[in-house]
Amino acid sequence: MNSRRQRPKSSRQVKPWEWFWLTLWVLLLTGSGIFCGWALMWLTRIPPLPDCDQVTPFHSESDLLYCAKAQARTGEPNSLVQSVLLTANWPKTHSQYDESQEVLKDASEQILVLANRWAQAGKLDDAIDLAEKIPLNTPLRKSAQAVIFEWRQDWEQGRAIEAKLRPALAASDWTLAKTHLQEFKALKSDYWLTTRYVFWQQQFLVEQQAWNQLLQARDLAGTNKIENLRQAVVLARDIDLRSQVWQAAEQDIDAWSKTVLDVALQRWQVGDRTGALELASVVPPSPHLLPAAQELLALSHAQTLATQADPSGVAPRYSHMFGLMAAVSAVNQLPANSPYAAADLSSVDQWSEQLTDLRRLTFSDRVARLGQRLTYDWAIHQAQMVEVDRPRRIQGQTMVAQWQANLQRIADRPILLEARSLAKPGTIAALETAIAKASEIELGRALRVEAQTLVAGWQQEIQVIEDRPILDAAVALAEQDKLQEAIAEANKIESGRALHSRAQGLVQEWTATIQIAEDKPILDEAKDLAYSGSLTAAINLAGQIGPGRALYDEARNAIALWKAERAYIWSIWEAEGRPVPGGDSSSTTESE
Repeated sequence: MNSRRQRPKSSRQVKPWEWFWLTLWVLLLTGSGIFCGWALMWLTRIPPLPDCDQVTPFHSESDLLYCAKAQARTGEPNSLVQSVLLTANWPKTHSQYDESQEVLKDASEQILVLANRWAQAGKLDDAIDLAEKIPLNTPLRKSAQAVIFEWRQDWEQGRAIEAKLRPALAASDWTLAKTHLQEFKALKSDYWLTTRYVFWQQQFLVEQQAWNQLLQARDLAGTNKIENLRQAVVLARDIDLRSQVWQAAEQDIDAWSKTVLDVALQRWQVGDRTGALELASVVPPSPHLLPAAQELLALSHAQTLATQADPSGVAPRYSHMFGLMAAVSAVNQLPANSPYAAADLSSVDQWSEQLTDLRRLTFSDRVARLGQRLTYDWAIHQAQMVEVDRPRRIQGQTMVAQWQANLQRIADRPILLEARSLAKPGTIAALETAIAKASEIELGRALRVEAQTLVAGWQQEIQVIEDRPILDAAVALAEQDKLQEAIAEANKIESGRALHSRAQGLVQEWTATIQIAEDKPILDEAKDLAYSGSLTAAINLAGQIGPGRALYDEARNAIALWKAERAYIWSIWEAEGRPVPGGDSSSTTESE
């Protein structure tokens, strides 16, 4: 019966067209969501900033204004000009006209400030070019034209003053030159008031000094003495080349040099070669000299170069090498038929030998700078090849001593590093081991002083470790008010120990505390006597505090005050005819 009541189960299937519609709606909903999300992002995103380097008038007004502001903030000349161009000629009806005018005015003001700075620095053309970049029909165009006119006026006046000042200095008319120099102060530009004024003031001093030197040289030359003539050449050659006097001095130098060389040739011919070379050494080279004079001059200059190359300092100098090379070359270039070539020039051989040694030392020094043991050994071997009688021998031995010291440092540095490492634990045993290690560096070694300094420091550390318990015990006793015991304990630290000065400072402090405790009642009682009128008794009582005590100075100040007060009282008594006590030891009170 139950089987008849059961109904068959439904087995309905989804048809294909129903799947199509379901998929379509899902796709439509998904696409709509994606589109709405993209639209929301597009609406809320920040618009990209314009590329101000590529901005043109065809961009939007907001982009133009943004770039104008950005370029005005840079303060650069080209950017400021671009900012002005972007904001000029905006119509007044534009909604952002007022804002653009503010940017235009700000950029124009910066242009004028920068142009004025250039003008004050002397860059007039650049300043005018920049100021003229402010367009027509803009607020600061008239100001720019006015400033440009002022600059040009100042430049015309300044150049006119210089045109008058230059010939006045050339003529050595110092009064007229000073008058023209003061005319700069009437100009407005800082360039003419400071830069050019200072320049011409210095030039005035240069010309004045050069003229005085030339007059002194002419006075010396006028004596017709060869030594004075030589000094005149030297003095005239020292004249500042920036001066206009130099042209006149150069003519005098040529004339005087010819006379000096003639006398030098005469001295050479009579056998006074040293005097001849000394005279010729002051003469400047000149293409107008006779061959014999030119050869003597070349020989003299060669000797001067060789003298300047004498050993000085530790390291060899390239300038000395080049000087010796030039000296040897100058002598070797003398013609074979020259009277100087046949002379006894033994010094040339010395220069050649010195040049050889100098080259050797220079190369050795460069090799030694590599800082390796092998390079130092090679450099020392080369430097020791300089013979004993050579001029560079002392310099070579000095360099050898330095290199040997560097070798000692290379050898001993690991010992010091190991000693430092051993001392790091800070214990007595570690420090003693480090001291023993550092003491391996023998006396006379390059690092001996550094090693002994470390040893001294470690010895002090050991003393501190040993004496610290004594000092701590003394401090503990002092904190318990057992000052005598604390002093006795601190005095156990002997003189010369690291903590001795610290211990003695505490001893002095505790001793002063004990003395104050002993003498304070005496001084207080003396003050009470003084307040009650017994000044003599107070003085006598306070006098019991002896020198060296902690309260001695305070007691002496109080005694001095009481004595002055007592003397004043006695002077009043004496004026009133009353008897005055006969001595300081009187026990009679002053109030009686």
